[in-house]
Amino acid sequence: MFVRDRAPIIEGAKMLPDQRELIGAFGGHPPEPGSEHPLVPLARVLADLHRRRHDDPLGTAGIDCRRAELVSAIDTWVITRVPQRRSTAHIRAESIGATLDRMAAAYTHASHLLHTAEKVSDDRVHAAWYRLALLADQWSDLIIGAAQDNPRTRRSA
Repeated sequence: MFVRDRAPIIEGAKMLPDQRELIGAFGGHPPEPGSEHPLVPLARVLADLHRRRHDDPLGTAGIDCRRAELVSAIDTWVITRVPQRRSTAHIRAESIGATLDRMAAAYTHASHLLHTAEKVSDDRVHAAWYRLALLADQWSDLIIGAAQDNPRTRRSA
């Protein structure tokens, strides 16, 4: 069984949105009332910026600056909100903002290909969605991977 298949035991995992929340945000789906994680709206904006970047190549510099600002804001949020513990050190070592930005770019690219390819079965469409799935799995591993450092989960593995 993969770590991501188990219920998270560590507190740090509960402090970050799961991949389903992020994918929904990238697609513009509204959250359930009162349940939106503070990083989800920023993830939604990152996806929107990637769409704008594709539609407006001349605005790339300004869009990339805004993306960098959001990545920094996300990383600052994580640094100030995720408790400093040995089990969450890997979260602090990764740039959560950069990871979200990569996921937003992958989602935007995959969605664009899905809507513009002549055939949905096109290898490029499949490869783009596969890349997004890999990034989503990496996200899950990042936020709940600390469970491997938790002695309680080692016994049940």
